[in-house]
Order: sequence, then C-alpha cells, then structure tokens
Amino acid sequence: AKGCSEVIADRSRGGGRGERERTGGRKDTMVVEGDLFEEMIAGVKGELSAFFESKAASNPDESDPSAVLLTKVCQVIRDVGMRMEMSRRLDQGDFAVQLAPLCARAKTNPVQGAKAIAEALQASLASLSATEAATRLVKGVAAAGPYLNVSLNRPLVYKRVVEAVASRGAEYGVTDLWKGKRVIVEHTSSNPNAPLHIGNLRNVMIGAHAARLIQSVGAEVKQHFYVNDLGAQIGLTAFGYHRVYNKIKPTMKIDHWIGSMYAIMNTLVELQKVEVDIGKLEDACEAGDAEADAMRDALVSKAEGSSDKQKGITEYIGIYRELRDRDGYEVLFRTVVAEMRHEPDIKKGGALLNLAYERQEPDAIKIFRKMVIDCLSGVQETLDTYNVRHDAFDFESELGWEGSNDQFLDIMKSASYFVPQTQSNDKGVPEGAYLNMQQFLVDQKLPQGKKGYMKPYPNLYVLRPDGSTLYTFRDIVYSFKKAHQSDLALNVICSEQDLAQQKVALAMYMMNPEMVGRQYHLQYDLVKLKTGKMSGRRGRYLLADDLYAQLKDEITKKMKAKYEQRGDNVTQEFFEEVTHEISTAAMKYALLSCSCQTQISFDIAKITDFEDASAPFILYNSTRLSSVISKFDGLVETGMSTALPDIASVDWSLVDNQLEWEMLMEYVMKFPTLLKDAACPNGGALPKPPQNPDFGTHKVCDFLNLFTRKLSSYYGPKGVRILPHKTQTELTSEQQAALHARIHLCRAFRQVIDNGLDKLFIKPLRKM
Repeated sequence: AKGCSEVIADRSRGGGRGERERTGGRKDTMVVEGDLFEEMIAGVKGELSAFFESKAASNPDESDPSAVLLTKVCQVIRDVGMRMEMSRRLDQGDFAVQLAPLCARAKTNPVQGAKAIAEALQASLASLSATEAATRLVKGVAAAGPYLNVSLNRPLVYKRVVEAVASRGAEYGVTDLWKGKRVIVEHTSSNPNAPLHIGNLRNVMIGAHAARLIQSVGAEVKQHFYVNDLGAQIGLTAFGYHRVYNKIKPTMKIDHWIGSMYAIMNTLVELQKVEVDIGKLEDACEAGDAEADAMRDALVSKAEGSSDKQKGITEYIGIYRELRDRDGYEVLFRTVVAEMRHEPDIKKGGALLNLAYERQEPDAIKIFRKMVIDCLSGVQETLDTYNVRHDAFDFESELGWEGSNDQFLDIMKSASYFVPQTQSNDKGVPEGAYLNMQQFLVDQKLPQGKKGYMKPYPNLYVLRPDGSTLYTFRDIVYSFKKAHQSDLALNVICSEQDLAQQKVALAMYMMNPEMVGRQYHLQYDLVKLKTGKMSGRRGRYLLADDLYAQLKDEITKKMKAKYEQRGDNVTQEFFEEVTHEISTAAMKYALLSCSCQTQISFDIAKITDFEDASAPFILYNSTRLSSVISKFDGLVETGMSTALPDIASVDWSLVDNQLEWEMLMEYVMKFPTLLKDAACPNGGALPKPPQNPDFGTHKVCDFLNLFTRKLSSYYGPKGVRILPHKTQTELTSEQQAALHARIHLCRAFRQVIDNGLDKLFIKPLRKM
C-alpha cells in the first residue's frame, strides 16, 4: 500500500539508464559493451581514423582535384563520423560505407569520393610491413560506386571472434544496454479456475522469452503472475468446488478438474436464468433422450414470445446434455448436479462467497485459497513441462486486504477527471464512477487519431454504481505497485485487451506524469481452433496438456522410425528424455517463430518435421555439431590427432571456405546484436505512448533456423570435410592444423546455437 501511494505522489522518480560511455567522442562510435559486431566496427573505424584525420588536416594542391576532393570528404568524416554496416555480399567486402550522404555534405560526387578514398587508403595499407599488417583488422578497401567496401584480415577476425565466444561461454550474447534497469514482465496470469489452453500457452512462451531477451541486455528481470482470484467466475467455481471436494476424488489433473467444475457450474447458472429446473432436467435426462427432448420442447413452447429465452433454453439444455455425457465428467457432473439441484440461486451463492472472500472472512479465504492454489499447482505442472518459472505470484485479493485499493481510491477521488458514481445519471439510470479520459487527452494536448489515441476516447469506469471496485480499478492499483518495484513493466496480453491496457497506462499518466513510458503491453493475436471457438464456460478448450501429448506421440513415432532405420539401440530413459525435450521445443518454436501480431495455425506434422523450419530441425543440426566434436575427441584418444591447442596458437589462415566466413560474420559475430535488437527495438529508446515497443520475439527462431540451415550445407556432401576420411590413417601437419582450427570454430558455432536455444528456454541436446 505504501509503495503504491509513494509512486503516485513522487513525481520526480524516473527509470532508465544514464548516459552511456562513448568511444572517440562521436555520435557514430557509441559501443554497447558485449556487442562484438559493434566492437569490431569500432575497431575498424579506429584503425581508419588516423588516415582520415591526417587527410582532413592536409593542405592539398589546388591544382589536384582528386586530392582536394579527398580532403573535403575526409574533413566531413572527421567532423560527423561515418555509418559502417556489414556488407550484403561478403565475397565483395566485409563492411561497407555509404558515402553519398557524406559526399553531399562535402559537395562532391560520391562515386569519385569513394574512388579517391579507396585508392589513398589502399596505398596506405600497402605500405605496412607484414608484421604490422598481421595485427590490423583492415586488410584492404575498394570502391563500388558510391560505396566503400572494407575487407577484413580474416585470420585475425577468426581468432578474436572465437576467443570472445569461448571466453564468455553461456554469457556470449549478453550486452549492457539496459544494465541497471529493473524490469517486470507479467505473463501467463490465467484465471485460477481453469487449465492452460493454447492461447494461454502463447502468452507464456512470449512472456518467458521476452524476459530472457531483456535479461540479455543487462536488465534485472522478474517474471510475475497476476492471480485474478476475485470475481463472479472464481466465486462460482469455488462455490461448487467447496460443495463436492470432500465427497469425490478428482478423476483428472486437478486444474482440468476445476475447469470442468466451472463449465458445469456456469451451465447450471445459465439454465436458472431461463427458468429451467435443474432437478427436473436431470431426472428427464436420466429417463432417456426422449424424455429430455420432450422437456426441452415443452419449455421452448412455454417461452413463446421471448426468442432470447427460447434460444437460451435450447442452447444450454444442449450444453448440459453434452457435458453430462462427456468422457471423464460422469462422476463430477452428477455430484455437482446433486449438490446444486435444490439451490434456488446458484449465481447468488457464488457472489456471496466472493463477497465474503473480499471481506477477508476466514471461512471464505479457506475455501477460495484451497481451490485457487490447487488450480495453480496444476497450472505450474504444465509450466514445468516447458521449464517456465515465475518469480512472484501477485494475488488480486491482497490489493484490497493490504489497503492499497482504499488508499489509491482516496487519491483518485481527488483527481479533477474523476466523476463519482450516481444512482441517476442524465439518462435517469445508475452509473458507476469513471475517469474522463477524453477531457484529460484534450487538456494534455495528446495526439488523437492516426498513430494517436482513439477519438473520442471512452471513459474508464473504475467503480460500480454501488461503489464497489471494478477489475479495471484494481489493474491500475496493481500497475502502480509494479511501478514501485521496477523501472519498466511489460504486460503480455492478447490483442483483445489492447484498449483496456492502454487505458490503464493513461490513468497512470493522469495520476502521476512521471509514469509515462513506465508500463507497456506486448500484445499477441489469439490462437483459434480450426473449427468452433474456445470457451471455458462450455469446457471447450484446446488444452496445453493435450497438445503436448499429441506432439509427444508424433515425435515418438518419428524418433522410433529413425532409430530403427539407423539400427540404434537406446535406453528407454534416454528415449523418454529426448522425445520430451524435442516435443517441448517444437511447441516453443511453433508459438514463437512468427511475430506476436500474427495468428497461428497449428500443423502438428509441420512443427515436428526434422527437415523443415522447426525446433527438431535446429536440434538435429546442433547434435551434428556435437557429433563432429565428439568424433574429434575420439581421434585424440586413439592418437590419430593431437589435443586441441589454445585458440591463440591456431593457424586461422587455413580456414579458407567462404561459407565458414559467412557463418562467422553473419551469425556468430552478430548474435549479440540480434539479441539486443530483439530486446531493445529502436536502440533501446522506448516509444511515446500510445505506441508500444515492437519486441522481436520471433527473431531468435528466425536466426537459429537460418544458421542451422546454412550449417547443414556446411558439413553436407558438398560442404567442407572437417574430419579425416574413415580410410585415412594419419594426418599431414597442414591437415592437423586445419582440423584444430575447424574444431574450435565448430565449438563456437555450437555455443551460439546453445545460447540461442537458451533464450527460447530450450535444452540443447548432445545426442538424438
């Protein structure tokens, strides 16, 4: 409670990182510690800076147009710096500089400028001794139209990159861009009266992955689960759970059982709404389909003149009969109905229990917490399947118990945009209290329309007409509580909740302007069933547990076929471990491999394909690297090869295949950059609301797929032979040296893949 009020009152508090250190004092040379690609660019620029400084300070002969042009361009580069990027074609150059904007400042032709710089630079490099040249990153330069292409000293780059990967190990890829920033990622937050379905699971995967991405840029990240343990749904489920828990034993996983309970209880409530006697309906169903049909038809006929009531009778009697006959529901359904058939108002019973829980009545707390914790234990079992753990479970009920709601409401009521609840508004009907968001937007001159807030902006209702709080109010309170514990809060939420989340962030701004940019939401599109819709009220889900079982069955069949084809004999324990890891990896990849805003269409065959873009494909190629490294160890044991030397003593000039170079440059060197760009779009600068950061939660999947696809051709039939042929009995000194270099390179490749898989919380496999 104290934390919430402190954050509301303290208008001077802000989050984020301070000024970054810069190298060379120029805008273009900012380097993020740990980003090897940026460090390499800075190193190249550093080597070239002496040349540009000397040429910029020279006094060229005015009769020599080329010299004059060179001096002018170098003066611009000295003053404003230059943007250097990795070349799109590494066979023509490794880094490239677009000289057109620089030459425009110098009022010179960019093609001529590139040619003049390339000729002068190349002459300077040619004057270096062999010893000097071996220690320099830049090997050569060439002009290509308005571009300056820079070729690197490959042996030196191989050495530096492989050393960096080996020295940092599992930490390779981690940068310091958000070092010191405290971040809360709230995800999962499913209702504690149902199991996780496929939509929830997408939330889980995006949230857990986003947390690891943000950790990779140096932030201190906590994963929170907001437990919505208040409301009509939860009260209704707890009402039924309490009545039957001591009478029967759960016949299924506990969260599935509780979800089934809610589906049954909700159906009974809907039947009472359309005046169907539950006891009589059950007796009719027990007598047979003919009796049940006759009762339904009689009730529909009696409700003539009320089409809505007729529709409700037909729909919910149908759902009642469907649930009654569903496999696994038999005992639970009949026990719940037996307990509820004489309840005059089931909905009221659940509401009264919910009210008692809000008031902290001991008996109600015992009932609610038993049901909620039991359900969460089942949910956690599902999360454990995917290696997902939260750092905190925050209960909605405790916001009221600890006094946060009351303190916050007192502060909110003093806001000039707060409109109190009334029993008779200008239309003569009761209306709850709300915040006038449109007036706030107008007064603050915030943008509306395209790329701004919607116009007109709807009110944010926070209290019911009776003065009780709405969940939207409690969401605001909870958001301030998170703000007290962090510099940035990120809520993972489905796209349907976009406006609601936007309202919460806007309300935070209204209460304290320093809250602007302190909370964002990462929205994702829902996962829909191919036929019908998911509905907890009807017990119709595509359950996460069931989908895992389907994936496991498919993977088991494919792995058995592979082992039989190869004649491999593996233990049952090994087989179970491998099929489990591949199955969970397939699920994670499928839910993370496309952008959050893209709707997912599940295809079990595709996501378990060992040849297509999938987790099995990535894991398979990763194990091929491990196999190469393991076979090398075998060569050392038999004495055919000497032990692996230190990286510094390896002859990297023998690694001469273009594909190897491309993988080092595009994937190994750029891995930290990839993580940084995925976690901190727009260089870490957070957008101005109502825009949200465009986190690249699909980028690691894309990266691993492309990298392993290139790897598969690297050691394929037409690729590079790393190990000696089976018929070979000894190695020449050059073959031995090349083997050492390539094993070090394979280790670096594997480390990068391992680290990428770790960000997807996928366990790397050494054997499949």
